[in-house]
Amino acid sequence: MKVLKTFALLTCLTVCGVSAFADDKPAQEIANIKTTENQQEAGPYVTDPTKAPKVVKGESAAEVDFNKLKNVDLKKEPWLVESVGLTPGHPAFQRPRMIWADSWMYAEAPEIEIEKWVTEPPKDLAGKFVLIEVWATWCPPCRRSLPYLNFLHEKYGDNLVVIAICETDEESIKTMKGPLKPDEIKFHLAVDTGRRFANKLSVYGIPHTVILEPQFGAVIWEGMPTQPGHELSDEKVTKILSIGKKLKESGEVPKTSPLKITVSKPEKTVQPPKGEGNSVQW
Repeated sequence: MKVLKTFALLTCLTVCGVSAFADDKPAQEIANIKTTENQQEAGPYVTDPTKAPKVVKGESAAEVDFNKLKNVDLKKEPWLVESVGLTPGHPAFQRPRMIWADSWMYAEAPEIEIEKWVTEPPKDLAGKFVLIEVWATWCPPCRRSLPYLNFLHEKYGDNLVVIAICETDEESIKTMKGPLKPDEIKFHLAVDTGRRFANKLSVYGIPHTVILEPQFGAVIWEGMPTQPGHELSDEKVTKILSIGKKLKESGEVPKTSPLKITVSKPEKTVQPPKGEGNSVQW
């Protein structure tokens, strides 16, 4: 492992203000998301990743029973962290930043294994940052984060490769309910029912995102992208990519990517939580 060089990258990123723990100014507004029947299935979601989640009111938008949320233990149920329109005084907005996985910060990411590409695979990773989000169709916060992945792909596609790895099968994606229809997905989507990459990171709370830099394939951002107060905002992504531009201009970015993506059938598969499916509601 290129520990010294990776540490040098860490120093550069920290000095230049790209910190995973720093709060950001409000990011630019993301494309408007229409209120549809699917929102009842997906629940409230974040339309601006730097602001608190809100219940989107519509003809079929589900009301939230806040009484059920008073004693939520976010350590045991991390997927609720940005979930159901938490009240402004909820402890989630006062707690320190957390991740529900092992920390790989500034370490080279493990090999990326997938079972199948659902959309077109990325053509070239060389010189680009790579964002990988692990998620599942049964997870409402995961489904709500998909429009933001589309936004990042469309805005930064020349410098950022957006990959989402779903731990449920392709059929569940086709029947998925939520703010983004399956045929509207524009980023690179893969499935891995063996959950191999997520397991290597010891992820137990989803969605979980890592951003890998182009020099050594090291993790420079990690966490739940919609955690209140610590969202992976547009401004954070802009800062990260600005560092990459400087590295590229200085000739420090290799012509071939250090990352390896392997497509293979997993030995074991994982099953969605018992009693839950694509139509989970809160």
